Amino acid sequence: MKFYQEITLIDQAEISPYFIWSKLFTQLHIALAEIKDVNEKVNIGVSFPQYIFEEKTESQKAKVNLGKKLRLFAESENDLKQLDFQKWLDRLTDYVHITSIREVPKTVSGYAIYKRKQVKTNAQRLARHRVKRGDIGFDEALARYSNVVTTTDLPYIQMLSLSTSDEQDKNRFKLFIEKQSAEKSETQVFSTYGLSSVSSVPEF
Repeated sequence: MKFYQEITLIDQAEISPYFIWSKLFTQLHIALAEIKDVNEKVNIGVSFPQYIFEEKTESQKAKVNLGKKLRLFAESENDLKQLDFQKWLDRLTDYVHITSIREVPKTVSGYAIYKRKQVKTNAQRLARHRVKRGDIGFDEALARYSNVVTTTDLPYIQMLSLSTSDEQDKNRFKLFIEKQSAEKSETQVFSTYGLSSVSSVPEF
């Protein structure tokens, strides 16, 4: 990845950074969905330069923070120009600052993979989806899913599901983000959240 743009959340007295992250990432998801290929993939990845995650121990709570910076990475300057993310941030100009497109520094401190960690947090929601298939009742479905509910302390962004037309199903969900150290990757394929379980982005 040779080019990047950096978005910084501007401190607000009245508004939580979590709220701004939610608005910012919703716009990013919509923008990336506009340029996705037939496999629902894009060639723009993201990183969170101030990401912190230290699991809880007996003596201390988990340290969890996404920070206040987001970077968008692309192999070519033209990819970021075509995305034109500044345009998607029109309504958020009081809350975020975006840089011009810049070259990634020649020397980087390493590479990382930022991927989505899917956590089955709501047995009732899973059971409702299963009942729609019509082969089992709600109580049986709930019994099946009650033992697969798991939790995580990973940092997350609160999102609103945009992929369904059913107003009742427009649930909020937590987009949990896991970071892993990695080698430089040859493939540069990301989801419409800019995340990937295989493609890495530079750290600096």
